[in-house]
Amino acid sequence: MTARSPKQIGTEGETAVLKVLLPYFPGAHRQALVGSEDTGDIGGITDLCVQVKTVRAPRLGEWIDATTKQAERKGVPYYIVVHKRSGRGIERAGDWYVTLPLKVFAPLFARLTSSRLEAG
Repeated sequence: MTARSPKQIGTEGETAVLKVLLPYFPGAHRQALVGSEDTGDIGGITDLCVQVKTVRAPRLGEWIDATTKQAERKGVPYYIVVHKRSGRGIERAGDWYVTLPLKVFAPLFARLTSSRLEAG
C-alpha cells in the first residue's frame, strides 16, 4: 500500500468536512488553491472563512493566525479552523473539532441568539 501524501490527506479531509457542512450550507464548496492569496479551504458560506486541518499535532495558534488573515482577505467577519480529532477518521468528520477565538465566537453566537429572539 502506498502512503498518501499530505496533499491527498488534506483533500480527503476537506471533502469529508464539506459533506458534513452541505446539508446546512448547500452552496458550500472546496476552494481552489491560490497560494499566498488563500481565503480558506471551504467557500460558499456567507460571512465565514473555513480552514481544515488533518494533521496529528495541533498548532492552534498558528492555524488561527493564518485563518484570521484569510478571513481578512475574504472580507468576512467570522472564521473557524476545523481540525481532525484523534481516533476519528475521515468517515467521522462530524466528530472533529472547531476552534475559533472568543472575539469571533461571541458576536457569532450573539447574532444567532438575537435572530432566534426576533423570530420568536
